[in-house]
Amino acid sequence: MSVKDDYLKKTGCFYENHASVTAEIFGISPFFDKRDIVQVKYEMVRAASKREGSITEVASAYGFSRKSYYQISGAFAEGGIIALVPKKTGPKSPSKLTLEVQSFIDSFSSEHKNAKSTEISAALENEKGVKVHPRTIYRYLKKK
Repeated sequence: MSVKDDYLKKTGCFYENHASVTAEIFGISPFFDKRDIVQVKYEMVRAASKREGSITEVASAYGFSRKSYYQISGAFAEGGIIALVPKKTGPKSPSKLTLEVQSFIDSFSSEHKNAKSTEISAALENEKGVKVHPRTIYRYLKKK
């Protein structure tokens, strides 16, 4: 694995489906790297705008479905090339840590200085009826 591959993976820009890219442009020069998903998406949108085939043919040559092409094209039209950078999926923050739960954790941990996250979790469930994993509480307290 190359340094570039490592960097692409680290930044979320490594195209796992790069083997399915059959577009000619990626065989012309080492500048065109089918492992770079941002470049593949951009070149796909460019090829479609130059009418280098039907949308289905172009999308397929770049390893995407027709539906994906329209999503990618729309994102590019709205936000430019930065919109082609993959976003992190999944939750962005703990969903059970509402302000009320945070307040409870803060007050409990200040009243019980040496309380472990397992104790706080149990107390939270007993008093508020909310289950929050001890690891989530640990991470919350560590951030503070």
